[in-house]
Amino acid sequence: GTVRNCYTRVLRGHIHLSAAIFPEGTTGHMLDILARGPLWAAGLDYKHGTGHGVGAFNCVHEGPQLISYYPRDPDPAIQLGMSSSIEPGYYEEGNFGIRIENVALVVEAKTEHNFNGQRFLTFDPITFVPLSAKLIEIELLTSDEIQWVDDYHEKCLAKVSPLLTGAPLEWLKASTRPLIHQIYGSDATDAQ
Repeated sequence: GTVRNCYTRVLRGHIHLSAAIFPEGTTGHMLDILARGPLWAAGLDYKHGTGHGVGAFNCVHEGPQLISYYPRDPDPAIQLGMSSSIEPGYYEEGNFGIRIENVALVVEAKTEHNFNGQRFLTFDPITFVPLSAKLIEIELLTSDEIQWVDDYHEKCLAKVSPLLTGAPLEWLKASTRPLIHQIYGSDATDAQ
């Protein structure tokens, strides 16, 4: 596939997993398909895990959880308060490689219902780096996915801009504008 097409599919998988709402007790193996789905739909895949615990005591790859296509025994559930990387990718040997990686905390999701008293969880990002708009084929994204990117970019700007001045701040402002404006220009409307 083309770099932009593959990047957009990896981004879609990253969004699907990052935005997932799932019942407490769900394992990383159960969630992995969310990140791979957009690649699988095009007959593509990657050979590494999608996410792992992040720690400071043992090493950066700190369990017990793992988000992976490959089953584990035991396979601990994703639990409230865990940190996890979310890092789908795609690689064409000798050509190019893509990995969109973020670290997120597992937090309680606000849901309309709590089926049988079940608590639901989701991911909340704790790393904030803008996504590369020039690599995105916006036509492949749904309106909800575009909104997720715009919301994430708003968080990037809010969290990082107080730490920057001058050219780095201007770069951040430009890189976190609404996606449609980054791709089609300032005069673009949602109708495009």
